[in-house]
Amino acid sequence: MAPPQLRRAAAGPPCTAAAQSHLQRRALLSLAALTALTDLSMVGPAKASKLPEAVDRGWAAIGGGPSDLVFPQDFLGTWNVESVLTSVELPLGPEFVPDMAVVQRAQREDLNQRIRYQVAFVRNGRGEVVPDRRFNTASLLHTYTGQANADVMKRIQWNLDDPNMLQIHLPGGLEVMTRVMRRLEERPSQDRLTTSEYYEQMIESPEKATPRVKGSQCFTKYHWRSPGAGDQGPVIVATQVVSDYLTAFDDPGLMVRAGSKPVTIYTYKMAFWKAGQRTAQLTAQGPAAVH
Repeated sequence: MAPPQLRRAAAGPPCTAAAQSHLQRRALLSLAALTALTDLSMVGPAKASKLPEAVDRGWAAIGGGPSDLVFPQDFLGTWNVESVLTSVELPLGPEFVPDMAVVQRAQREDLNQRIRYQVAFVRNGRGEVVPDRRFNTASLLHTYTGQANADVMKRIQWNLDDPNMLQIHLPGGLEVMTRVMRRLEERPSQDRLTTSEYYEQMIESPEKATPRVKGSQCFTKYHWRSPGAGDQGPVIVATQVVSDYLTAFDDPGLMVRAGSKPVTIYTYKMAFWKAGQRTAQLTAQGPAAVH
């Protein structure tokens, strides 16, 4: 039986788990408007870009260096995550949104719905604890398609020690390439971390003559406690805000009018339990917010 149609990912951590989930979720959000995933074994090799040659070279040349978001040692390992999409905002109105069908689907089907999946943090070649973006992307795709993580991971290209580019090859010739352009993180206290990544995503589909390019920011606030805490509550809670912006590939007039303001804002609340830890039932309100 074919897996259910891919919906907007009301999931959470890409920007990591959130940092990670920001990449994953963003990919899923875009994919929702383009395709329903079926047999991943049918995916073929990547095709040549449809962007004009000069634009293609320019798009591929930009991007950050090999640095990544770095997390505390306690984040190392695999986590069970519960995520809830709590709000969808259109600050400038629907006329500025290129993919209103995706927004409407999120409002109709994903708002206030709990999604469960796994994310992982690993050590890179410098010994730093960083998001395993390949595993995390595969985990979210597994959640929405039912395909085994190991099968999905074969379709994802990513380098742990040069993490700014992630590429997914999907059925029917669909290609999704995500490039992190800039990032920052702050540690306001010993038990809190704030991260932000801005990335652009290019989606190529055989049905569309010109690729779709979108710009997004994933801003996440984490709060955690000792893994040895006595109750069954989550070890980590997070609030993640994913904002979509118009790019030079969108309507020029709308882009000028929008300026530096986002056209859609998705807010998620997330809770993390270490894999193997018994997950307590959350309240009807879902994961706690981080202020």
